[in-house]
Amino acid sequence: MTVAEDDQLGTTNEEIEPQNEGKNQICEKENEKNNVKIKNNKKVEGKAIIKDHNKRGNLSLYAEIQDKKKKKKKKKKKTEEKYDKEDEVENEEDEKFDSYDEDDSNNILLKNKIINNENGQNDEKVKPYDYEKLLVSEKNKSTIWISYIAYYLEKGNIQEARNIAERALKTIDIHLIEEKLNIYLCYINMECAYGDNLNEIFKRALLVNNEKSIYLHTMNILKMNKKYNELKELCEEAIKKFKYSKKIWTRYLELLHNTLNDEEYAHNILLKSLHALPKRKHLNIIINAARFEYKYSNIERGKNYFEKLIQEYPKRSDIWFTYLDIHINSLTKAKKNENDDENQKKKIKKLTLNELQFIRNIFERFSSIKFKTRVMKMIFTKWLLFEKNHGSVNTQKMVQKKAYDYVESLNSLV
Repeated sequence: MTVAEDDQLGTTNEEIEPQNEGKNQICEKENEKNNVKIKNNKKVEGKAIIKDHNKRGNLSLYAEIQDKKKKKKKKKKKTEEKYDKEDEVENEEDEKFDSYDEDDSNNILLKNKIINNENGQNDEKVKPYDYEKLLVSEKNKSTIWISYIAYYLEKGNIQEARNIAERALKTIDIHLIEEKLNIYLCYINMECAYGDNLNEIFKRALLVNNEKSIYLHTMNILKMNKKYNELKELCEEAIKKFKYSKKIWTRYLELLHNTLNDEEYAHNILLKSLHALPKRKHLNIIINAARFEYKYSNIERGKNYFEKLIQEYPKRSDIWFTYLDIHINSLTKAKKNENDDENQKKKIKKLTLNELQFIRNIFERFSSIKFKTRVMKMIFTKWLLFEKNHGSVNTQKMVQKKAYDYVESLNSLV
């Protein structure tokens, strides 16, 4: 190849390079334009999608709102129907309540009629029909059943009274223990006073009630009806069955003193109770025994009981106060009897002087023991009150001086 051709080729290559660069720039610009178009298209498409989505969303919200409205309408219809039904029910209930009011007023009239008849204030006689009508609505009221039983007892018809008692025990709900207990107690009273089935009813009552309460009630009923042999037998049975019960022993002791009048046997029963009862109950049973001795039997024996107690428990202020109260009560009872003849008055006067001196002696011993200030204040207050009621001005001043000396002794210690 010649030099001229080489020159031509060289020139052509140099010219070609800028042309290629121009073409590349054009292509790049076109590519950029295309990219911009694509991006714009995508944006447009995205906006369209969002619009469509929003439209759909709006449509779904609209549909939901419509559904809610429909549901509300349905609910309104249901509630209206419900209220209509409730109104109907209320109207029915109102009618029922009106009838109940009438029944209640009738029941009240029947009750008043029965009460007035029992008090003897009613000219209209109560009939079994009245009780039966009342028991239809108040079958669990023991008071009505008991009044019904009393109605037949007044007529002298004990068998019909028993039938009513049996009906009551079957009719009253089993969970109403107190109401059933009232019927059993009434049944026991009836058999003790008018019948001959006391033992049978007593055993039945023990099976379904508190045994101790049944025993105590039956003791009282036997005492009221003056059936002393049966009473003593029942008490002996009770102290064996409830040998740890202070209440049973105390009740038996009281009956021996004020009803059976057997002082010596009462003393033996006290000793038996001290063997049977736990030691923590001994103090109370002895105090009760001393009280019964003072009230019904032997005052000297009661004094001995208390003297032994205060020797054994000198710091028990409650025993001292009980001792004083019993003596003061015995003194006031003696003073109430001063409307008797002159010989009796002289005897009472001597007794009261002796008792006065004896009570002052108890106060002296009581106040000589070192108790708390509160207890000492109670002692002097009680002593001063006693002297105001039964003593003289001098004895009152004597008590005030003792109280003053006690306060001074406290101040000297401070």
